[in-house]
Amino acid sequence: MKHALILCACVALVPGCDASPEAYPRLLPTDQILAEPTLPDHAPAAATSPAVVDAQAEARAAALRRRADALRGPVIEPDALARIQSD
Repeated sequence: MKHALILCACVALVPGCDASPEAYPRLLPTDQILAEPTLPDHAPAAATSPAVVDAQAEARAAALRRRADALRGPVIEPDALARIQSD
């Protein structure tokens, strides 16, 4: 009976024995985990001026409007719709 329990415990641990590097998360050194985060460099002042930001926002809005207009087309092709309605 004792040997059966030991065998069951060993068999239960076998699926966790994966040697691939993707099996576990990558561990980081403690000094890297506890280090202060580095902040990205600031953008040049010209890139954050209100005029530039407004122009970028308008360009993005226009692109999104064009994309929305393209998606407003019919979902069912006209010939498929005609076949559905004729049935």
